[in-house]
Amino acid sequence: MKRILVVDDEVDTLNLLKMMLELIGYTAITTPDPEYALTLAETEKPDCVLLDIMMPRLDGFTVCKMLRLHPATRNLPIVFVSAYQASNLEARRIEAGADLLVPKPASMDALIRTIDRAIAIRKQAQAAQSG
Repeated sequence: MKRILVVDDEVDTLNLLKMMLELIGYTAITTPDPEYALTLAETEKPDCVLLDIMMPRLDGFTVCKMLRLHPATRNLPIVFVSAYQASNLEARRIEAGADLLVPKPASMDALIRTIDRAIAIRKQAQAAQSG
């Protein structure tokens, strides 16, 4: 069973994503607090992180960079789930270190596909590093 950490400051979105993930049999670990997400990512060891971009105090780009800098979370698959749109979004996603982006509102199929793809990307990268 996949464990997914969901970080979004909008409680309705957090609850919707949790429900979607649980409907397909995943375990959803949720928090509206981007700072607490850093601790959860380390202690809960999720298979993937779904991360909103536009949040107070720490935006998703910053949280992603912080996860990439920490040895315990450096290789976590990270997917931005956001309604944020900007012409430089893809460049900022890459620069922050996120694997993929799925726009809000996300369908259940798109969410599952994107999570599975992000996990596969990270597994391939780790295999290439160790092999």
